[in-house]
Amino acid sequence: MNLVIDLGNTRLKAAVFKSDQLVLSFFLEYHKINDFQNLIDISLIDHIAITAVKKVPESLLKLLNKWNKPLLYVDSKTPLPINLNYDTPATLGSDRICNVVAGSTIFPDQNVLIIDLGTCNKYDFIDEKGNYYGGSIAAGFKMRLDAMHEFTANLPLIKTEQTDEFIGKSTKSSMETGTYWGVVGEINEFIRQYQSRFNDTKVVATGGYLSYFEKVLKNFIFADPNLTLKGLNSILNFQKD
Repeated sequence: MNLVIDLGNTRLKAAVFKSDQLVLSFFLEYHKINDFQNLIDISLIDHIAITAVKKVPESLLKLLNKWNKPLLYVDSKTPLPINLNYDTPATLGSDRICNVVAGSTIFPDQNVLIIDLGTCNKYDFIDEKGNYYGGSIAAGFKMRLDAMHEFTANLPLIKTEQTDEFIGKSTKSSMETGTYWGVVGEINEFIRQYQSRFNDTKVVATGGYLSYFEKVLKNFIFADPNLTLKGLNSILNFQKD
């Protein structure tokens, strides 16, 4: 079985796969990494793969050394089941690579737009021939709220919350509606642009803030909160094969 680990900006997400079948998935806050070994039976794991947008924590490195399993760190130099045509591959996040691999696996031989709603909103496109050229990166939901507080004198720091309101009737609700519906509008415009430029483009969405937007976007997208992990597992299996 495979253990795959996605090191995000704010937390770790991991999953166990038997071939292509998801057996188990879970989140861990970085200060709780030592709990990792209580959540899985490491003796059943044959291979491990990691994608990271940040430095691997020392506590996780100690566990990996202790487990002593074949280990793959995915980056732009890793052999992939897609064609990577990004102009600056050394700067390309491995999470974006995993997402497009997963998108092309779900919808093979089709144009696919992958939307990842996390710390940043990431939009990546892979064409029907398996060519990946890039996409777009924008400030994420929480980042926008934090920035309004950080870079103004009077706007408060507020939680990220889904809202059904459209017109904010207080400063707090104005920030919430502006941020929430601004992200919705951004997503819809990216979908519209890609589907107008590329025939029959499928849309796949993932990310930590996916649940905030599923209700208003569900008619447009295939949602999968484990997309990055599935792509990472596909890359690992590609290496093994």
